Order: sequence, then structure tokens, then C-alpha cells
Amino acid sequence: MSVPAPEAPRRAPVILLIVLMIAMAAGPVFNFALSALSSTVLIEFNITESQYGLLLTLIFVSAGITSAFVGRVADRLDPRAQIVLIIGGVIVALLVSASLTSYWVLVVAALIAGPAQSFSNPLTNRIIGARVPLQQRSSWMGWKQSGVQMGMLISGLIFPVIAAAAGWRGAALAGAAVLVPALILSWIVISKLRLPKPDQTQPITASIQLPGKSKRMPAAVWLFAVASFLNAVGTQGVNGFASLFAVNAMGYSITIAGLMLGVIGVFGILSRIGWGRITGKLGKPAPLIMVMSLGGIAGLAFLIAAEYTQVDAFMWIGVILHAILPLAANVVINSGIVEAAPKGRIGVASGLVAAGMYLGFALGPAILGTIVETTGAFTMGWVAVAVTYLGCFIVAVILLRVQRQESR
Repeated sequence: MSVPAPEAPRRAPVILLIVLMIAMAAGPVFNFALSALSSTVLIEFNITESQYGLLLTLIFVSAGITSAFVGRVADRLDPRAQIVLIIGGVIVALLVSASLTSYWVLVVAALIAGPAQSFSNPLTNRIIGARVPLQQRSSWMGWKQSGVQMGMLISGLIFPVIAAAAGWRGAALAGAAVLVPALILSWIVISKLRLPKPDQTQPITASIQLPGKSKRMPAAVWLFAVASFLNAVGTQGVNGFASLFAVNAMGYSITIAGLMLGVIGVFGILSRIGWGRITGKLGKPAPLIMVMSLGGIAGLAFLIAAEYTQVDAFMWIGVILHAILPLAANVVINSGIVEAAPKGRIGVASGLVAAGMYLGFALGPAILGTIVETTGAFTMGWVAVAVTYLGCFIVAVILLRVQRQESR
């Protein structure tokens, strides 16, 4: 006979939310540094666009492969160990990348940074499921997921300024130094948590699973994973090459190009918080994913128009649409996955969706890097990314039908 799960507190403390946001923000810091300083990295390390794209691909392939196995581990491994793997791993990756001006050093750093960030979603989802009351969960999911965009905002504002004076090495060392106190704070806060055992963890929704019911992953979980993959191809394609697009196609300086990532970060934060609240009220993720996919296609159309007309406003409209629509889909998908997952398997389901997301993140930069280097322009790359958003829209339509059938 299983022991009843301990009751979640009436309200979870704000410091815990801050730590969850730190865990989400710290994981992709190395990726954001590469994106913000893409033109600097190409020059300092004497590499091509496709080699740069390969770095991002290696990060996310390694993260995706790790995520496929990390969900089950995340339900059992001490959360303090997981936060060390996340933040500590990124610190090590930044220090390695600053050691030598060699492309292969960046490759090694990428292979360290990828697995480190794969724990972010499973760990934070597990903590929300166990220690955040129902009435706070939707808003917390939005705030938690916005941590990624906060990391992007800070990286876009700080890394280009430091790199202008000290190059990649100085920026990487500064990033590692900032993460040290973040790791200490996170360790202290998480040490005070008392998480229930995996078989005692409360589901993140109020739904109850009947005894003896199969824990096989429902179709909705797999559809969320596919949608996550396709959306991630587009979002990381834009994130990874937006700065390079601003410099090479629109003639911006590296500082202003880095500011673009900051703009994406600001709108990404606001949109994820907003969409988190909307998801909590509507409880229907599939239609929202459909809207976000169409918004992503519209944003790419503006980027194509910007390259052809050299109208700056088109570029800014394109990246803002990217930030407020498809970039926010992750919060909707994560809210949906924790509701669709069987009881006690939130970590496993989150790991599957994270695997799809990271593999999509891996494919997006590879596609863009190859096309840009081959054609000498960004247009066909943006078209290819738009096709993946169309695929995500179709998957969301199927998901809507499946969930309607399950509700009946």
C-alpha cells in the first residue's frame, strides 16, 4: 500500500521560483554566448557558417540523446546533484572554450554544455509537480520557462559588450564567473526542499489515475514530443542565426546584433508569462500551438522581406513575432505534457518532450548553416524553417482531435 504524498504548501516561496528560473536560464548560456557572438566566433576561431551551425547542432544532439534517458533519472536523482550537473556543467563548458583558440576546443565545450542543460526541464517540472500548489502551477510554468528568455536577454546585452573589449575568452570567463554564485544560491534553496519519492509524487494536475491503469505513454505525449521537435527546429534556427543575419544581411554592428537577442529575450519573457496564464485558463494547448506556428511563419516572411528590401522595420517585426509566438510554444507544450503524463512519470514524459526539443534545436542551426553557406543568403533557410512550422501546425491539429477523443 503506497504512502500518501505529502500535501503541497498553500503557496510556494518566491525564492524557489527564482531558483527554477535560474536552472532554466543557466542551461543554455553557452548556446546564447555563441549566438550573441556568432560573427566574433567566426573571425576569432577562423570557421565557416556551417562549422558554426555544427557547434549548435552538437550541443543539441548531445542534449537530445541525454534527454531521452534523463527523464527516469530525474525522477530519482537527488535534485542537488541535478542542479550541479546543470549549472556546473555550463561553467566547465565556458572555461574549456576559453582555454584555447581552437575549433576543436569549442567542439569539446559544446559536448559538455549539451548534456548539462538536458536536466533543466525534467528537474524543474518535477519540483513544480511536488512542491507547487495547483492554483500556482500555470503561472509558475510560464515564469519558469521564461527563465530561458531571461538568460537570452542577459547574454544578448552583456556578452557583446565584454567581447568588444576582451574577445570570446573574456566573455566566456565572465559568464562562468556569474554562474558561480547562481550555483551556490540554487544549492542552498534546493537543499531545503523535501521532495517525495517518485511513487509518491503528486500529479501536476488534479486528475487521478485509477489503480491498475496502464502507465503506457498516451498518444498525446508522443504528439507533444513531435510538436516540440518541429517547433524547436524553427525557433533555434532563428535564435542561432538572428545575430549573424543582422550583421551579414542587414549591416548591423555586433553590439546591435547582440541587442537583438536582448529584444527577443524581453518579448520572450513577457510572452511566456502571458501564454502560461492563458494556458492555465483555457487548458487547451493544441489550438495555441496552431496559432504560434502560424505566427512563426509570418515572422519568417518579414525576415525574408527585410533581406530583399533592406527595410530595418521588417527585421524587427519578424524577430518580435518570433519571440511572442513560436518561441513561447515551449511553455504551452510543457503545461500540456505534465497534464497528459501518467501519474509518477512526469520526469519521463518531460524527458521525451525535451529530447524532441533538443533534437529540433540541433537540426535548425544545421539547416540554416548549410543553406546560408551554400547560397550566400538567408532566404531559402528561412523558407526551410517555415516548412517545419507548418508541420508543427499539422501535428497540433492531430493532437486536438486525439485529446477530444480521449475526453469523450
